[in-house]
Amino acid sequence: MINITGSIKRAFVFPAIPKVALTYYSDLSRVAEFLPHISLVHAYNQNQIRMLYETVELGAYTIQIYSDLESSVDWEKKLLQVYPVKIETAAPIEPETSARHSTGSGLFAIDTQFFDLGSQTRLEYTIRLKAELERPLGMRLMPKRVVKRIAQSITDERVREIADGFIKKSVEAFPAWEANYQLVGK
Repeated sequence: MINITGSIKRAFVFPAIPKVALTYYSDLSRVAEFLPHISLVHAYNQNQIRMLYETVELGAYTIQIYSDLESSVDWEKKLLQVYPVKIETAAPIEPETSARHSTGSGLFAIDTQFFDLGSQTRLEYTIRLKAELERPLGMRLMPKRVVKRIAQSITDERVREIADGFIKKSVEAFPAWEANYQLVGK
C-alpha cells in the first residue's frame, strides 16, 4: 500500500470585503478549477462535487484519487468548510492497479477562516489530503520504506503546489468574476 497524507496551512489577503470573498469561494464547482492537480468530475449540486486528484510521479506512475466533497458556509463566523461526504447518488470508486497506475478513493478537506480587514479580507486556510492506494505493480520490487519515503516527499510537494496554485489562480480570476457579479446585481 501507498499511504498518501499531506496537510498545509496558508494565509493571504484577498481584495474584497468578507461577504464578497465568502460568496466567491463558496461555489465549490467553480473553485475546484483553481486547484492544481485537481479536476471537477461531477457537480451533484452547488455544494456537492466529485473531484479527482491526478498526477504522474517519477515520470512513470499515474496516481488518481477521487473524493466526494460537500461545502458549508457559516456567514456569521465567516467560515467556509469543504469536507468529505458520502453522496448516495454517486457511483462508488473501485480501486484499480496496473504496472504504472493506481486509482482509489481518498479524503480531501479545506477549512477557511475569513478575517475582515476593511476593504480586504485575510484568508487563513488548511488543506488536507489522505488516501491509501495499492502500489502500482512496477513499484512492488521497491522496499516499502523507500516507497513510503518517496510517496511522502512527493505528497508534501504536491500539497504545497495545490495550496500555492490555489491562491494565485483564485486571485487572478477574481476581477472577471467580480465584474460579472456586479453586473447581475449581486
